[in-house]
Amino acid sequence: MEVLSDPKLLKSVRGVVRGFAESHALSDEKAMEVVLAVDEACTNAMRHAYGSNPGRKLWLSLRSTEDGIEIVLRDDGTPASSERVKQKEVVAPDLETLKPGGLGVQILYEVFDEVDFVPGPGSGNCITMRLRRPDGA
Repeated sequence: MEVLSDPKLLKSVRGVVRGFAESHALSDEKAMEVVLAVDEACTNAMRHAYGSNPGRKLWLSLRSTEDGIEIVLRDDGTPASSERVKQKEVVAPDLETLKPGGLGVQILYEVFDEVDFVPGPGSGNCITMRLRRPDGA
């Protein structure tokens, strides 16, 4: 699906992702985690790749695989630095120094079995998120 990078459209994206996740035998809890993670990925693209410009486009692909599901998000904005998208050890935040932001990428790593970030050579980003089916599903 193609969607403008307008935060007002995220509700529709969440609905599509939730329906997709539920149709693949994910528990309600896991489906909500997938929705949250994809919402974070879209929000990051809107904010960081496009500088909050609501007129740019995002491309979201949802597909079934032999092992589970694969969700791909692409943009044609500013490429993310490898430092921003690498998996980090998540530690409990110090409430005295806690600042907003910085956890969205880590949510992706927590929710999905595989996360691949590929910045474009000059512009754009592609995030591929894979989740294996639960045993017996």
